[in-house]
Amino acid sequence: MKTAAPPEWHRLFSAALNEQLSAADQRQIATLLKSSAEARQLWFLYLDNECSLAELKPRGRPRPAFRWFSWRPLTAAAAGIVLGMFFTSVVSGYVMPRAVVTASRLFALVDGSFEEPRARLGSGFPVQFGVWSGDEAEIVEGTPVAAGDGKRALCFKRAQREPVLPHHGAASCDMYQLVDLASLQAVVDRGEAMLELTSRFLDARPNAGEEVKFICRLFVFSGTPDTLPAEWPLSQKESLAAGSGYFNSHGGATAAWQKVTTKVLLPPGAAFAVIHLLVHKPNNPVGTEATFGAQFVDDVRLTLKTQPTLPVRLAQR
Repeated sequence: MKTAAPPEWHRLFSAALNEQLSAADQRQIATLLKSSAEARQLWFLYLDNECSLAELKPRGRPRPAFRWFSWRPLTAAAAGIVLGMFFTSVVSGYVMPRAVVTASRLFALVDGSFEEPRARLGSGFPVQFGVWSGDEAEIVEGTPVAAGDGKRALCFKRAQREPVLPHHGAASCDMYQLVDLASLQAVVDRGEAMLELTSRFLDARPNAGEEVKFICRLFVFSGTPDTLPAEWPLSQKESLAAGSGYFNSHGGATAAWQKVTTKVLLPPGAAFAVIHLLVHKPNNPVGTEATFGAQFVDDVRLTLKTQPTLPVRLAQR
């Protein structure tokens, strides 16, 4: 029976692909990759997942704004640096056969198109699965640009009146949903699995104005979400994996829906996820409450992408 990789391995490899390795992490990952064949196999699966997913993307389309876990030259360079840490004194290479990546939409994320006629938005951090909840927002029908999916969309209205942390200010309007991942554990155990979160944002201001930032975040946790509402956002640091994507906007006559994507590899023990969507005013004066009203989100999707765990083949050089 295959033994699950330690969570620390997933943390290190996620940090490497996100170019967030500290000096201590670099030393730790170098030692790990030199000493453990299992760690090297998992590292190559991380890289192989990224390459395979990149190959699924349509050609010739403009790249969206920055997102974690995208396969880009900087990531490739980071991967080469990490590999170089342990290949310097080794004359063998490791070849990973290509596998087919399968994708399926997860409907555990409820009402990602905001089309449910009786749907109500909760206030504050959600306390149950499958409910959108957060700051002041409204599900509206008919947006300045046709909705990304269906007839309705969510309109961000106002930031929370009392920020969770005083130094954060009231500069962002946040929306959350808890997603139950318990049914996916068997998939995680059979091979590598990745969650991909996509959402479409719209800044419908007719004239260019102050900068706003649209962000989608994905956090994966073990256990149960019982204590999260009281401890958020401090409990973010307890997540098993996290990813974030964003784009900046000043509004204007060329308003259009913008797709933002983020991905995380599912580590063993993943039990639930937190979907976090927000619009933020970076230059909002501290102590004042940010208002919105022309910013929308729609077509929020959570997709499971899997790739079978394959044996590593040793190739002599």
